[in-house]
Amino acid sequence: MADPSRTEKATPKRRQKAKEEGSILRVADLDATVMLWANFFLFMSLGAATVGGLAASMTFILRQSGQAGLLVENNLQSLGITLLQMVGKILGPFLLANFVLALANQFVQHGFSLHMKLLVPKFGKLNPASGFKKLFSPQSVANLLKSVLKFLIVAWVAYLVVMPRIPAILATMNYPMAQALEYFRETIFLLYRDIMLVMIALAAGDFLYQRHQHEEGMKMTKQEVKDEAKDAEGNPEIKGKQKSLIFAAAMRRIMSKVPKASVVITNPTHFAVALRYDPTTAAPILVAKGVDHLALKIRERAKESGVPIVENPPLARAIYHNVDLDKPIPGELYQAVAQVLAYVYRLKGAA
Repeated sequence: MADPSRTEKATPKRRQKAKEEGSILRVADLDATVMLWANFFLFMSLGAATVGGLAASMTFILRQSGQAGLLVENNLQSLGITLLQMVGKILGPFLLANFVLALANQFVQHGFSLHMKLLVPKFGKLNPASGFKKLFSPQSVANLLKSVLKFLIVAWVAYLVVMPRIPAILATMNYPMAQALEYFRETIFLLYRDIMLVMIALAAGDFLYQRHQHEEGMKMTKQEVKDEAKDAEGNPEIKGKQKSLIFAAAMRRIMSKVPKASVVITNPTHFAVALRYDPTTAAPILVAKGVDHLALKIRERAKESGVPIVENPPLARAIYHNVDLDKPIPGELYQAVAQVLAYVYRLKGAA
């Protein structure tokens, strides 16, 4: 039964930890359906070669069986190797293809990962008492009922396909061998196809159910989410990554916004703010700001772009601390900013 206190969706960290421990969504019916369909198309493409290989093998065995001394001691090893080679030629392509298909199926669903923890023996699972409890748990009963229902559905589909054909199947005893085999092939094809179509529907339903159960099992309590957030905040690696992302975003803004600024006001070294003024707007807009290293980058970019730089430490600090990016200058700073802009325009006029 689900814990009512676990109301929060699993965080990425929780999902990653579960994946490392091997707790991933596994839907057996979906895997089986994929393999059934893959083997169907595989047999359609290799069926003729397989039948040819079987015929050649049977011909070889029948020819050899009539020879004297076939089963003598000196010939057993050679005979065994020959038989293994024949079986390998017939079954090898199917075994290899199924191995590759199974790996590809798991890779598409879950990606590539090694779950070494699953290989560690857990002696607690050998406890008969806990095993007996699991045997009669609600989850085990639900799985049993689900398996029985799937079996009944598949059996019902097989009945619908085969029953109408039974009279014709019995009549094939009077048909030529080629015609009888063709009818059997057609019947098996229809049976296989209909069962696989039903398996797809069952696998889809089971996938939705299993995903719901998996998500419910992954849910966290509010306290667990808070504790995880605190751990992340105290993690130096995460802090360093966050700082690098913030710095990269600030540099992108400096490179793109400072060349369009009307003026850069500095401290002169610790603070730098870039303002853009458009006569159509009510007040100048703060387009970039920074301290220390970022302030240096703003000044360098302003020099490269020919943007005027004005030293006014009190105004630079006031704008940096009181104005957000892409926001207009507040009313109490209008006069000071207007004086700076007027000074800049006078310089431009003189130039």
